[in-house]
Amino acid sequence: MTNSRHGIAYATCAWCVLFGAPHLWWALGWPFGFPGGRAMYNLFMSSAWRVAFNGFVIGCCALGVLVALTLSMPQISAARRRVTLVLAWVAFVLLSLRGVAGLIVDQLQDHIWDPTFVVGGALFGAVIWTARRSRRTYAALPSRQG
Repeated sequence: MTNSRHGIAYATCAWCVLFGAPHLWWALGWPFGFPGGRAMYNLFMSSAWRVAFNGFVIGCCALGVLVALTLSMPQISAARRRVTLVLAWVAFVLLSLRGVAGLIVDQLQDHIWDPTFVVGGALFGAVIWTARRSRRTYAALPSRQG
């Protein structure tokens, strides 16, 4: 269980870094990979809200790394566990809804971003699943006091 728990957490961390990276370089002024090309980049990035949005996404991705790593440790406090589980559930629901809605609205035409959201949602769902399973396994182990 430990290897799969850590593997899923690391995969989720990698997804967060890879998802946040384009937002970072867009915020820094590099339009590579922006949906719609340079013209759309210039249009969208000319507004302050878009720059703030990229900062928000970068922050969420950094928080996602912390959430995934925290939930991969079964010995965390109950309060920290509840907070991180709530954050993981929020990520799971929002990413999954955005991904599925995008697939429906775009009629499977977006081959990059819509599936990326679905994968992110699935990874956070897997983190939740393994965190819940590992917690039960850890709680069932005999105490190691000695």
